[in-house]
Formats: sequence, C-alpha cells, structure tokens
Amino acid sequence: MKIRASTLDDVLHEVFERLLRTGRIVPETTKGKKLGKTREASGVVIELTNPRARMSRTEVRHYLLFSCLGKLLWYLAGSDDYGFIRYYIPEYPNESGVPHLRDAYGPRLRSAKKDQLLWITEILRKKPNSRRAVIPFYGMQDTYTDLSEVPCTCTLQFLLRGDRLELLAHMRSNDAYVGLPNDIFAFTMIQELIARSLGVEVGRYKHLVGSLHLYEVNWKAATKFLAEGWQRKHTMPFMPLGDQFESLTSVLKLEKALRTGRNPRTPSSLPGYWRDIVQLLRIHKADRDDASSAEISRLRKGMSSDAYGPFIETKQRRARKREAEQRAGSSGTLFPL
Repeated sequence: MKIRASTLDDVLHEVFERLLRTGRIVPETTKGKKLGKTREASGVVIELTNPRARMSRTEVRHYLLFSCLGKLLWYLAGSDDYGFIRYYIPEYPNESGVPHLRDAYGPRLRSAKKDQLLWITEILRKKPNSRRAVIPFYGMQDTYTDLSEVPCTCTLQFLLRGDRLELLAHMRSNDAYVGLPNDIFAFTMIQELIARSLGVEVGRYKHLVGSLHLYEVNWKAATKFLAEGWQRKHTMPFMPLGDQFESLTSVLKLEKALRTGRNPRTPSSLPGYWRDIVQLLRIHKADRDDASSAEISRLRKGMSSDAYGPFIETKQRRARKREAEQRAGSSGTLFPL
C-alpha cells in the first residue's frame, strides 16, 4: 500500500478506507484479547507532502490535538512517567501496571547520557549530507519474547537535502486508529524543530510501516470518520527560524508546572508560536478542571494564531454542555411526578 496526501486527515481517510475494504484479517495477537482481530496491510509507505498539516479536524475525535500535543511533550521531556501521559490520555495502556514505562520513547530520545535531538542537529550542521542522522528506538533490549510492551518505532532518519530537512520514520507496527495520528504529529513536529534549528525548511515526511492495522474495536469509529467526508485543509503556523531548544526548555518547564497544579506566568520573551502551545496547555487544564465556557473563552483570547480555533471550540462546547447539565440539575424537582 502506498499513500500520498497533503494533510493528516487525508492520510487517515485513505488508510481507513483501504484497510476496511481490502485489509487482510489477522487473528488475535498480543493485544487481541481486548481489541479483537485486525485488518492489516504490510509494507506500507505513507508520504505527507505538507508536514505542517498534522492536525486532525475530525469530530469523531475532537480531543485529538491535545492528546497528540501531550504525547509529543512527554517524548521531548525525556520522560517515562505514566502519570505524565495519563494526564493527556487517561486510557493510555499500561499492561505492567508500573509507574515508569519501559517502552517509553522519552528516555530513548533524550536522556542524561545522550540527547538525540541535539546530536542530530549537531551532526547535520557539521555534515549536511550525512546519512548517519538516525535515532534508534527499538533496540536489542526489546528482542526478548516475554516483554509485554516494546516500541513500535524502529528508527527516525533525517536527511538534509538542499535547504529542506526530510524525515523517514520506520515502524515495525502501527495502530492506524490510535497510534498513526499521534506518531505523525509528534514526528513531524520533531522534524520541524530540527529543521528550523538548522535554519532550513521542512521537507518530505515518509512513514514506513511493517504492519499497519486497524483493530476490530475501532472499525465502527473508522467508518464514522469516513462518513464525515473530506476535511478542510488546515495547517499549523510556521515554527520560528533559529535554535528552538531554549524555547523548548521553557515550554517543558511551564508544562510541568501546569500539569502539577501550578499556574505559572508565560515569559514575554517566549516566541508567539510557543506561547500559543503553552496557552493550549492552559486550555486543556481548564477543561480538565471543569472550567466555565467564559474562562475558556478568556484563555482563547490569549492566542496569537487562529489556527487552533476549531480545536478550542470543542472545549468551549464541552464547557457549555456541562453548564447546561448543571442548570438542568439545579432546576429539577425534588420529587418525581
């Protein structure tokens, strides 16, 4: 299967349509007891021609931007803390029931021993045509058969060609409904972060998958996604040119403060692009805290870009629904007639 599209939603539309129509049925596998059999395609190549069009606008999963953003920051923080990711994705799996996940990407991406992002940036500055700018995720320690969870991603390879940075992600396995949109979002954000730090533009993004599959439990949801039709084209703003790592450090500190119950001030020196990311985190926190629609509207006014408007509106609708339910409850009679 080969798919070439300009937006994440167009990619998902093609993937779901093809898997549901022609995907081969594979019996229960490791996760099958909970998720059922799968419809699978092997040796899949997906090309996203506009990596900034990484946000899904589907109404079926209106929360997707915020879960994708949380997962990205979990990676960039170098974290394996289960509590961190559950703050953004409450249903995130944890087969072992431990507080720190052994298959987490964070420590494999950015650890005290080696920050792979800084290393990739450095090697491409020194040798722009290098073919060695590869981040490995799946390693020898993951080849034991009794492990409950191992990374789905094998490698990320960065190729600087001319004034564009290309990225090839190699996946051994990919859940098309849950994992694919999160992976494309996170990996293209990392691609842009490194590209802008190198002073170049984002090039092609290719997603290579050994087993791309759709679990039976998600077949109806995928069908509902297709029933929405083709989504309007929508892209994230341009990340600013120049080194992004100082801004990233500030964002990660602010994220941790918000997640742990504090309300820090966003420094005025933080570029508008990253200030908006932090403001999205504030909106997510407000929604988790059952804030009023007025409060979410107030936070929305602090955004410098309207690119995230449709996603914030979902939070506002949730808040208005909560308020309507509270009014209906308070006006109910004490004794049923």
